[in-house]
Amino acid sequence: MRSLIYSLLLVVTALPGAEATAAGPAPNLIVILADDLGCGDISLYDGWVRTPRIDRMAREGMMFTDFHANSSVCSPTRVAFHTGRYQQRAGIVDVIVGRDASEKGLPPETPTLAKMLRKSGYATALFGKWHCGHRDESNPTRLGFDEFVGFLHGGADYHRHQAWRNGVKVENVDGYSTDIITQRSVDFIKRHRDRPFFLHIGHQAVHNPYQMRTDTPELRAADWKQNRVDEVNLPRYKALVEDLDHSVGRILDTLDDLGLAENTLVFFWSDNGDVGMAPSQRPYRGGKFSHYEGGHRVPAVVWWPGQIKAGIRSDALIAGFDLFPTFAEIAGAVSGMPSNLDGISVRRHWLARDPLPARDLFFGYEPKLGTAMRRGDWKLILKNGEAQLYNLKDDLKETRDLAEEKPEVAASMRRAIEEFKRAVVPGS
Repeated sequence: MRSLIYSLLLVVTALPGAEATAAGPAPNLIVILADDLGCGDISLYDGWVRTPRIDRMAREGMMFTDFHANSSVCSPTRVAFHTGRYQQRAGIVDVIVGRDASEKGLPPETPTLAKMLRKSGYATALFGKWHCGHRDESNPTRLGFDEFVGFLHGGADYHRHQAWRNGVKVENVDGYSTDIITQRSVDFIKRHRDRPFFLHIGHQAVHNPYQMRTDTPELRAADWKQNRVDEVNLPRYKALVEDLDHSVGRILDTLDDLGLAENTLVFFWSDNGDVGMAPSQRPYRGGKFSHYEGGHRVPAVVWWPGQIKAGIRSDALIAGFDLFPTFAEIAGAVSGMPSNLDGISVRRHWLARDPLPARDLFFGYEPKLGTAMRRGDWKLILKNGEAQLYNLKDDLKETRDLAEEKPEVAASMRRAIEEFKRAVVPGS
Protein backbone atom coordinates (compact mmCIF):
# COMPACT_ATOMS: atom_id res chain seq x y z
CA MET A 1 0.00 0.00 0.00
CA ARG A 2 2.84 2.40 0.86
CA SER A 3 4.39 1.81 -2.59
CA LEU A 4 1.02 2.42 -4.29
CA ILE A 5 0.50 5.70 -2.43
CA TYR A 6 4.01 6.86 -3.30
CA SER A 7 3.49 5.95 -6.98
CA LEU A 8 0.27 7.99 -7.06
CA LEU A 9 2.04 10.96 -5.51
CA LEU A 10 4.75 10.67 -8.15
CA VAL A 11 2.15 10.76 -10.93
CA VAL A 12 0.51 13.85 -9.41
CA THR A 13 3.79 15.72 -9.15
CA ALA A 14 4.50 14.89 -12.78
CA LEU A 15 1.36 16.66 -14.01
CA PRO A 16 1.75 19.94 -15.93
CA GLY A 17 2.40 22.79 -13.54
CA ALA A 18 3.68 20.53 -10.77
CA GLU A 19 7.35 21.21 -11.47
CA ALA A 20 9.06 23.97 -9.51
CA THR A 21 10.30 25.49 -12.75
CA ALA A 22 7.31 24.68 -14.95
CA ALA A 23 6.88 28.31 -16.01
CA GLY A 24 10.52 28.67 -17.01
CA PRO A 25 13.14 26.77 -18.97
CA ALA A 26 14.08 23.22 -18.03
CA PRO A 27 16.77 23.34 -15.32
CA ASN A 28 20.33 22.33 -16.02
CA LEU A 29 21.61 19.36 -13.99
CA ILE A 30 25.20 18.87 -12.86
CA VAL A 31 26.46 15.88 -10.87
CA ILE A 32 29.96 16.16 -9.41
CA LEU A 33 31.14 12.74 -8.27
CA ALA A 34 34.31 12.54 -6.19
CA ASP A 35 36.25 9.29 -5.92
CA ASP A 36 37.10 7.69 -2.55
CA LEU A 37 36.28 10.88 -0.63
CA GLY A 38 35.32 10.40 3.02
CA CYS A 39 33.15 12.69 5.13
CA GLY A 40 36.15 13.28 7.37
CA ASP A 41 38.11 14.71 4.44
CA ILE A 42 36.19 17.97 4.04
CA SER A 43 35.44 20.87 6.35
CA LEU A 44 31.69 20.64 5.69
CA TYR A 45 31.68 17.57 7.95
CA ASP A 46 34.30 18.97 10.34
CA GLY A 47 36.99 17.17 8.37
CA TRP A 48 40.70 17.81 8.30
CA VAL A 49 40.96 19.62 4.93
CA ARG A 50 39.48 23.09 4.48
CA THR A 51 37.11 23.05 1.49
CA PRO A 52 35.42 26.47 1.29
CA ARG A 53 33.75 25.96 -2.11
CA ILE A 54 31.97 22.80 -0.99
CA ASP A 55 31.13 24.66 2.22
CA ARG A 56 29.57 27.36 0.05
CA MET A 57 27.32 24.80 -1.64
CA ALA A 58 25.95 23.78 1.76
CA ARG A 59 25.69 27.35 3.02
CA GLU A 60 23.56 28.20 -0.02
CA GLY A 61 21.86 24.80 -0.34
CA MET A 62 21.22 21.54 1.50
CA MET A 63 23.75 19.13 3.03
CA PHE A 64 23.01 15.50 3.86
CA THR A 65 24.08 13.56 6.94
CA ASP A 66 22.67 10.15 5.96
CA PHE A 67 23.39 9.93 2.24
CA HIS A 68 24.77 6.63 0.96
CA ALA A 69 26.55 5.27 -2.05
CA ASN A 70 24.91 2.01 -3.10
CA SER A 71 28.17 0.16 -2.56
CA SER A 72 31.49 0.66 -0.86
CA VAL A 73 33.36 0.37 -4.18
CA CYS A 74 33.36 2.32 -7.43
CA SER A 75 31.68 0.41 -10.25
CA PRO A 76 28.55 -0.82 -8.43
CA THR A 77 27.82 2.66 -7.04
CA ARG A 78 28.11 4.23 -10.48
CA VAL A 79 25.93 1.57 -12.10
CA ALA A 80 23.21 2.17 -9.49
CA PHE A 81 23.37 5.94 -10.08
CA HIS A 82 23.16 5.69 -13.87
CA THR A 83 20.35 3.10 -13.87
CA GLY A 84 18.34 4.04 -10.78
CA ARG A 85 18.35 0.37 -9.80
CA TYR A 86 20.29 -1.90 -7.52
CA GLN A 87 23.59 -2.70 -9.22
CA GLN A 88 23.03 -6.40 -8.64
CA ARG A 89 20.26 -6.31 -11.25
CA ALA A 90 22.90 -5.47 -13.85
CA GLY A 91 25.18 -8.21 -12.55
CA ILE A 92 27.84 -5.69 -11.49
CA VAL A 93 28.63 -6.28 -7.82
CA ASP A 94 32.39 -5.70 -7.80
CA VAL A 95 34.98 -3.38 -9.30
CA ILE A 96 35.27 -3.69 -13.09
CA VAL A 97 39.02 -4.21 -13.36
CA GLY A 98 39.22 -3.94 -17.14
CA ARG A 99 41.87 -6.58 -17.80
CA ASP A 100 39.50 -9.32 -18.99
CA ALA A 101 37.83 -8.86 -22.37
CA SER A 102 34.85 -10.88 -21.14
CA GLU A 103 34.33 -8.71 -18.05
CA LYS A 104 30.79 -7.42 -17.96
CA GLY A 105 29.85 -3.76 -18.23
CA LEU A 106 26.54 -2.01 -18.78
CA PRO A 107 24.93 -3.28 -22.01
CA PRO A 108 24.18 -0.56 -24.57
CA GLU A 109 20.43 -1.20 -24.35
CA THR A 110 20.37 -0.34 -20.62
CA PRO A 111 17.96 2.50 -19.74
CA THR A 112 20.05 5.26 -18.16
CA LEU A 113 19.51 8.71 -16.73
CA ALA A 114 21.53 10.26 -19.55
CA LYS A 115 19.44 8.51 -22.21
CA MET A 116 16.21 9.67 -20.63
CA LEU A 117 17.36 13.28 -20.32
CA ARG A 118 18.70 13.31 -23.87
CA LYS A 119 15.29 12.17 -25.11
CA SER A 120 13.83 15.12 -23.23
CA GLY A 121 16.02 17.56 -25.15
CA TYR A 122 19.03 17.79 -22.84
CA ALA A 123 22.60 18.02 -24.08
CA THR A 124 24.55 15.38 -22.15
CA ALA A 125 28.23 15.03 -21.31
CA LEU A 126 30.56 13.08 -19.05
CA PHE A 127 34.09 14.25 -18.36
CA GLY A 128 36.39 12.08 -16.26
CA LYS A 129 35.80 8.63 -14.81
CA TRP A 130 33.21 6.18 -16.14
CA HIS A 131 34.02 2.71 -14.69
CA CYS A 132 30.80 1.05 -15.85
CA GLY A 133 32.45 -1.04 -18.55
CA HIS A 134 35.62 -0.85 -20.65
CA ARG A 135 34.43 -2.35 -23.93
CA ASP A 136 33.16 -0.10 -26.73
CA GLU A 137 29.61 -1.39 -26.30
CA SER A 138 29.63 -0.02 -22.74
CA ASN A 139 31.14 3.34 -23.67
CA PRO A 140 29.29 6.35 -22.22
CA THR A 141 28.40 7.48 -25.74
CA ARG A 142 26.47 4.22 -26.16
CA LEU A 143 24.56 4.88 -22.96
CA GLY A 144 23.20 8.38 -23.39
CA PHE A 145 26.10 10.82 -23.34
CA ASP A 146 26.60 13.07 -26.36
CA GLU A 147 30.15 13.81 -25.27
CA PHE A 148 32.69 11.82 -23.28
CA VAL A 149 36.31 12.64 -22.61
CA GLY A 150 37.92 10.63 -19.84
CA PHE A 151 38.91 7.14 -18.79
CA LEU A 152 37.01 3.88 -18.53
CA HIS A 153 38.85 2.14 -15.71
CA GLY A 154 39.10 2.61 -11.95
CA GLY A 155 42.39 4.44 -11.48
CA ALA A 156 44.96 6.16 -13.64
CA ASP A 157 48.02 8.36 -13.59
CA TYR A 158 47.08 12.01 -12.99
CA HIS A 159 49.62 13.26 -15.53
CA ARG A 160 49.77 10.67 -18.33
CA HIS A 161 46.57 9.89 -20.22
CA GLN A 162 47.47 7.50 -23.04
CA ALA A 163 44.38 5.38 -22.35
CA TRP A 164 41.89 8.26 -22.18
CA ARG A 165 39.03 8.32 -24.66
CA ASN A 166 37.26 10.94 -26.68
CA GLY A 167 34.08 9.01 -27.30
CA VAL A 168 35.24 5.51 -28.23
CA LYS A 169 38.48 6.76 -29.77
CA VAL A 170 41.68 6.51 -27.72
CA GLU A 171 43.07 10.03 -27.42
CA ASN A 172 45.98 11.19 -25.30
CA VAL A 173 45.10 14.39 -23.46
CA ASP A 174 47.73 16.70 -22.01
CA GLY A 175 47.49 18.10 -18.52
CA TYR A 176 46.65 17.22 -14.93
CA SER A 177 43.49 15.13 -14.52
CA THR A 178 41.57 17.47 -12.22
CA ASP A 179 42.38 20.44 -14.45
CA ILE A 180 41.37 18.63 -17.65
CA ILE A 181 38.07 17.45 -16.22
CA THR A 182 37.28 20.90 -14.84
CA GLN A 183 38.17 22.80 -18.01
CA ARG A 184 36.20 20.45 -20.24
CA SER A 185 33.22 20.91 -17.94
CA VAL A 186 33.50 24.70 -17.95
CA ASP A 187 33.76 24.72 -21.75
CA PHE A 188 30.69 22.48 -22.04
CA ILE A 189 28.65 24.79 -19.81
CA LYS A 190 29.65 27.80 -21.90
CA ARG A 191 28.80 26.05 -25.16
CA HIS A 192 25.36 25.03 -23.89
CA ARG A 193 24.34 28.11 -21.97
CA ASP A 194 21.25 28.51 -24.17
CA ARG A 195 19.83 24.98 -23.88
CA PRO A 196 19.25 22.56 -20.99
CA PHE A 197 22.16 20.28 -20.23
CA PHE A 198 23.05 17.32 -18.03
CA LEU A 199 26.72 17.37 -17.07
CA HIS A 200 28.31 14.52 -15.14
CA ILE A 201 31.73 15.46 -13.74
CA GLY A 202 33.48 12.23 -12.76
CA HIS A 203 36.56 13.30 -10.86
CA GLN A 204 39.57 11.05 -10.48
CA ALA A 205 40.38 12.77 -7.19
CA VAL A 206 40.98 11.59 -4.56
CA HIS A 207 41.62 8.05 -5.84
CA ASN A 208 45.20 6.82 -5.74
CA PRO A 209 47.92 7.31 -6.93
CA TYR A 210 48.37 10.39 -4.75
CA GLN A 211 49.96 12.65 -7.33
CA MET A 212 50.09 16.39 -6.98
CA ARG A 213 50.24 18.73 -9.90
CA THR A 214 53.95 19.36 -9.21
CA ASP A 215 55.10 15.73 -8.87
CA THR A 216 58.03 14.57 -10.99
CA PRO A 217 57.82 11.45 -13.21
CA GLU A 218 60.05 9.60 -10.73
CA LEU A 219 57.76 10.37 -7.81
CA ARG A 220 54.72 9.45 -9.87
CA ALA A 221 56.15 6.02 -10.67
CA ALA A 222 56.98 5.40 -7.02
CA ASP A 223 53.52 6.45 -5.91
CA TRP A 224 51.83 4.14 -8.40
CA LYS A 225 53.67 1.17 -6.97
CA GLN A 226 53.38 1.99 -3.28
CA ASN A 227 50.30 4.13 -2.72
CA ARG A 228 51.18 4.61 0.91
CA VAL A 229 48.37 5.83 3.12
CA ASP A 230 50.60 7.33 5.78
CA GLU A 231 52.28 10.57 6.76
CA VAL A 232 54.34 10.53 3.55
CA ASN A 233 51.26 10.81 1.36
CA LEU A 234 49.05 12.90 3.64
CA PRO A 235 50.26 16.24 2.17
CA ARG A 236 49.61 14.90 -1.33
CA TYR A 237 46.19 13.60 -0.38
CA LYS A 238 45.38 16.99 1.12
CA ALA A 239 46.42 18.67 -2.13
CA LEU A 240 44.08 16.38 -4.10
CA VAL A 241 41.16 17.34 -1.85
CA GLU A 242 41.99 21.05 -2.18
CA ASP A 243 42.19 20.78 -5.97
CA LEU A 244 38.83 19.02 -5.99
CA ASP A 245 37.33 21.83 -3.94
CA HIS A 246 38.84 24.43 -6.27
CA SER A 247 37.23 22.61 -9.21
CA VAL A 248 33.83 22.84 -7.52
CA GLY A 249 34.42 26.55 -7.12
CA ARG A 250 35.19 26.98 -10.81
CA ILE A 251 31.93 25.29 -11.75
CA LEU A 252 29.89 27.49 -9.41
CA ASP A 253 31.72 30.63 -10.54
CA THR A 254 31.07 29.76 -14.19
CA LEU A 255 27.36 29.39 -13.52
CA ASP A 256 27.33 32.72 -11.69
CA ASP A 257 29.24 34.50 -14.45
CA LEU A 258 26.89 33.19 -17.15
CA GLY A 259 23.74 33.97 -15.19
CA LEU A 260 22.82 30.28 -15.03
CA ALA A 261 22.98 29.66 -11.28
CA GLU A 262 19.27 29.98 -10.54
CA ASN A 263 18.40 27.56 -13.32
CA THR A 264 21.05 24.96 -12.50
CA LEU A 265 21.00 22.23 -9.88
CA VAL A 266 24.43 21.01 -8.76
CA PHE A 267 24.78 17.81 -6.73
CA PHE A 268 28.10 16.84 -5.14
CA TRP A 269 28.84 13.42 -3.62
CA SER A 270 31.36 10.56 -3.45
CA ASP A 271 31.21 7.04 -4.87
CA ASN A 272 32.25 5.40 -1.57
CA GLY A 273 34.11 6.15 1.63
CA ASP A 274 37.80 6.86 2.02
CA VAL A 275 40.63 4.34 1.78
CA GLY A 276 41.99 4.69 5.29
CA MET A 277 43.87 7.95 5.53
CA ALA A 278 44.17 8.45 9.29
CA PRO A 279 41.93 11.55 9.69
CA SER A 280 39.49 10.66 6.91
CA GLN A 281 37.23 8.06 8.48
CA ARG A 282 35.99 10.19 11.35
CA PRO A 283 33.38 9.77 12.74
CA TYR A 284 32.59 6.38 11.19
CA ARG A 285 33.96 2.87 11.39
CA GLY A 286 35.46 1.38 8.24
CA GLY A 287 36.04 2.82 4.80
CA LYS A 288 36.17 1.71 1.19
CA PHE A 289 35.66 -2.07 0.83
CA SER A 290 33.70 -2.11 4.11
CA HIS A 291 30.02 -2.50 4.98
CA TYR A 292 30.47 -0.33 8.06
CA GLU A 293 29.20 3.24 7.73
CA GLY A 294 32.57 4.59 6.63
CA GLY A 295 32.32 2.49 3.49
CA HIS A 296 29.09 3.85 2.05
CA ARG A 297 27.88 6.87 4.09
CA VAL A 298 29.35 9.66 1.99
CA PRO A 299 29.48 13.46 1.81
CA ALA A 300 26.66 14.94 -0.25
CA VAL A 301 25.25 18.41 -0.86
CA VAL A 302 22.77 19.89 -3.34
CA TRP A 303 22.81 23.52 -4.54
CA TRP A 304 20.05 25.24 -6.50
CA PRO A 305 19.73 28.96 -5.70
CA GLY A 306 16.16 30.16 -5.52
CA GLN A 307 14.71 26.65 -5.44
CA ILE A 308 16.36 24.85 -2.53
CA LYS A 309 16.35 26.84 0.68
CA ALA A 310 19.80 27.91 1.85
CA GLY A 311 21.56 26.47 4.85
CA ILE A 312 19.40 23.37 5.29
CA ARG A 313 20.59 20.08 6.78
CA SER A 314 18.80 16.87 5.85
CA ASP A 315 19.02 13.78 8.04
CA ALA A 316 16.87 11.73 5.65
CA LEU A 317 18.07 8.32 4.49
CA ILE A 318 18.88 8.71 0.78
CA ALA A 319 20.98 6.66 -1.65
CA GLY A 320 22.73 7.29 -4.95
CA PHE A 321 20.13 5.51 -7.07
CA ASP A 322 17.51 8.01 -5.86
CA LEU A 323 19.13 10.66 -8.05
CA PHE A 324 17.75 9.07 -11.24
CA PRO A 325 14.02 9.50 -10.45
CA THR A 326 14.69 12.78 -8.67
CA PHE A 327 16.36 14.34 -11.70
CA ALA A 328 13.71 12.87 -14.00
CA GLU A 329 11.01 14.61 -12.02
CA ILE A 330 12.90 17.89 -11.82
CA ALA A 331 13.52 17.81 -15.58
CA GLY A 332 9.86 17.05 -16.31
CA ALA A 333 10.87 13.76 -17.92
CA VAL A 334 8.79 11.38 -15.79
CA SER A 335 6.87 10.10 -18.82
CA GLY A 336 10.09 8.57 -20.13
CA MET A 337 11.19 7.12 -16.79
CA PRO A 338 11.41 3.31 -16.48
CA SER A 339 8.73 1.82 -14.24
CA ASN A 340 11.08 -0.66 -12.55
CA LEU A 341 13.39 1.71 -10.70
CA ASP A 342 14.49 0.87 -7.16
CA GLY A 343 15.33 4.47 -6.28
CA ILE A 344 12.66 7.00 -5.30
CA SER A 345 12.31 10.68 -6.09
CA VAL A 346 13.37 12.96 -3.25
CA ARG A 347 12.48 16.14 -5.13
CA ARG A 348 9.75 17.21 -2.71
CA HIS A 349 12.08 16.61 0.21
CA TRP A 350 14.67 18.88 -1.37
CA LEU A 351 12.25 21.64 -2.34
CA ALA A 352 9.68 21.53 0.47
CA ARG A 353 11.22 19.35 3.19
CA ASP A 354 8.50 16.72 2.73
CA PRO A 355 9.31 13.56 4.71
CA LEU A 356 10.34 10.46 2.79
CA PRO A 357 8.50 7.14 3.02
CA ALA A 358 10.02 4.49 5.26
CA ARG A 359 11.87 1.81 3.30
CA ASP A 360 14.55 -0.82 3.56
CA LEU A 361 17.87 -0.11 1.83
CA PHE A 362 20.46 -2.72 0.89
CA PHE A 363 24.18 -2.31 0.32
CA GLY A 364 25.68 -5.30 -1.40
CA TYR A 365 29.23 -6.35 -2.25
CA GLU A 366 28.60 -10.01 -2.79
CA PRO A 367 30.20 -12.39 -2.12
CA LYS A 368 33.27 -10.64 -0.68
CA LEU A 369 31.54 -8.62 2.04
CA GLY A 370 28.05 -10.06 2.00
CA THR A 371 25.10 -7.67 2.26
CA ALA A 372 24.21 -4.81 4.61
CA MET A 373 20.76 -3.41 5.24
CA ARG A 374 19.19 -0.29 6.77
CA ARG A 375 15.73 -0.25 8.33
CA GLY A 376 15.20 3.01 10.17
CA ASP A 377 17.90 3.29 12.81
CA TRP A 378 18.74 -0.40 12.57
CA LYS A 379 21.55 -1.79 10.45
CA LEU A 380 22.35 -5.44 9.81
CA ILE A 381 25.49 -6.78 8.16
CA LEU A 382 25.17 -10.38 6.96
CA LYS A 383 28.16 -12.35 5.70
CA ASN A 384 28.58 -16.12 5.46
CA GLY A 385 25.52 -16.58 7.65
CA GLU A 386 26.93 -14.43 10.47
CA ALA A 387 24.95 -11.31 11.42
CA GLN A 388 26.00 -8.07 13.10
CA LEU A 389 23.25 -5.71 14.27
CA TYR A 390 23.71 -2.06 15.22
CA ASN A 391 21.43 0.78 16.28
CA LEU A 392 22.91 3.77 14.50
CA LYS A 393 20.91 6.29 16.51
CA ASP A 394 22.69 5.19 19.68
CA ASP A 395 25.89 3.81 18.17
CA LEU A 396 26.91 5.57 14.97
CA LYS A 397 30.44 4.17 15.20
CA GLU A 398 29.07 0.60 15.20
CA THR A 399 30.93 -0.58 18.29
CA ARG A 400 28.18 -2.64 19.97
CA ASP A 401 26.78 -5.67 18.16
CA LEU A 402 23.17 -6.21 19.31
CA ALA A 403 22.41 -9.35 17.29
CA GLU A 404 22.18 -11.51 20.42
CA GLU A 405 20.33 -8.89 22.48
CA LYS A 406 17.75 -8.20 19.75
CA PRO A 407 17.29 -11.57 18.03
CA GLU A 408 13.83 -10.71 16.69
CA VAL A 409 15.13 -7.59 14.92
CA ALA A 410 18.12 -9.48 13.53
CA ALA A 411 15.94 -12.35 12.32
CA SER A 412 13.47 -10.05 10.56
CA MET A 413 16.22 -8.13 8.79
CA ARG A 414 18.05 -11.35 7.91
CA ARG A 415 14.89 -12.60 6.18
CA ALA A 416 14.60 -9.31 4.29
CA ILE A 417 18.20 -9.62 3.07
CA GLU A 418 17.63 -13.18 1.88
CA GLU A 419 14.51 -12.07 0.00
CA PHE A 420 16.45 -9.19 -1.52
CA LYS A 421 19.24 -11.48 -2.66
CA ARG A 422 16.85 -13.95 -4.23
CA ALA A 423 15.22 -11.10 -6.13
CA VAL A 424 18.25 -9.20 -7.41
CA VAL A 425 21.57 -11.00 -6.79
CA PRO A 426 22.59 -13.35 -9.62
CA GLY A 427 23.03 -16.94 -8.44
CA SER A 428 21.30 -16.47 -5.08
